[in-house]
Amino acid sequence: MEEMRETIFLVNDDGIEKEYEVVESFDIEEKSYLLLSENEESDDVFPFFITIDENGEEGLMPVEDEAEFALIAEFYDSLDYDDEEEEDEEGEGETE
Repeated sequence: MEEMRETIFLVNDDGIEKEYEVVESFDIEEKSYLLLSENEESDDVFPFFITIDENGEEGLMPVEDEAEFALIAEFYDSLDYDDEEEEDEEGEGETE
């Protein structure tokens, strides 16, 4: 069974709404992050951090700081997505 990913709609600077899938959510050093992708086939992942405004409303801001981006990239690279995919592929088509 295929895993369902959460979908988020973001509006860009031109006012155009675009759909993204949540690849991963996590906390680093008391800050919450989301990794978003345009679709399952895309290798591009966009990091955002969660903000809370004065009214308690959550928002998303893109990660633009290079050091913070490197920290997120290190975390993302530590995930074992490739190992899980290889295990799934190895198990497919096996018959005894």
